[in-house]
Amino acid sequence: MLIGLGAVVGAGLLGLRSSPRSSGPEDDLAAAVTSPARTTGFVQLAAEQPWAERLGRCCGLVITRRPGVEGRGSCVLLDRFGTIALTAHQVEDWLVEDGPGRVCVEGEVRFAPGPDHLLVSGRLEAVRVNGALDLAFATIDLAPLAGVEPVIWGTLPVGVGGVDLVAAGWAEGHERLHAAAGRAFMFRDYDQETYTSLGRAGASGQFLCKVVARLEAHPGMSGGGVFHQGALVGIDNANGPADDIPDLRFTPSWAVWDAYRKLYPDRAATAVFAAGPHFEQIPLPLSCRGKPDAFFPLP
Repeated sequence: MLIGLGAVVGAGLLGLRSSPRSSGPEDDLAAAVTSPARTTGFVQLAAEQPWAERLGRCCGLVITRRPGVEGRGSCVLLDRFGTIALTAHQVEDWLVEDGPGRVCVEGEVRFAPGPDHLLVSGRLEAVRVNGALDLAFATIDLAPLAGVEPVIWGTLPVGVGGVDLVAAGWAEGHERLHAAAGRAFMFRDYDQETYTSLGRAGASGQFLCKVVARLEAHPGMSGGGVFHQGALVGIDNANGPADDIPDLRFTPSWAVWDAYRKLYPDRAATAVFAAGPHFEQIPLPLSCRGKPDAFFPLP
């Protein structure tokens, strides 16, 4: 398994390994004729599952920059305060100087709440990361983003196998939103993966609290959301072929919510939940538990 951000301009490919896809007119990553900010795969899935159209209002494209190189990945909007969830590997290698003794993550976040236009926010502020979970939070300015909406929170059952899922993110670095359907397969307390990110290319890391799904995500979808019937149930981390069957790794919403409510209690108080079991009714695996200080701010 490879773990990475997505497409990088100026430094070759920085992304997840994914199974081969066609390059012909049936390519599901091609722009939809009537929705240029959507892929054909997204439009087809939304026709089958209409709730998926809303994902354009909560799943953003993250562009990170430093001199001579640009990276692209995805994120999910968690609340009306501008908190986004993404992965640690999308931000930890992208620090740039922000004055004497200060650094920041330079870049922007884009959303396409409609099928044919992009809205742009500024750089990522107040970034916090947890490398063991490969999970990060940041805050963006929502003022330029009319029409975006926070996610509805959901949770997977204790036995994750067989749960239908949809993963959404900005595939291959293109400026169009993609979605793909699949099914949860198993939960792992520890997952071994290999980085393709700038700072750790080729290195192997052990990550906590991951769900494996049979679902064909693509490079660039790291940080995007994984949904069940319209509710957020995880954040995409890595994908690749396993015995010619595409696999997706994601951090379940158990861990995302546990960290979010501890880091941002006032913001979490405004969260909206889907019908069904709540997080308090799910025995949280030890690998998914975290302390606020486990999410350290970037220097």
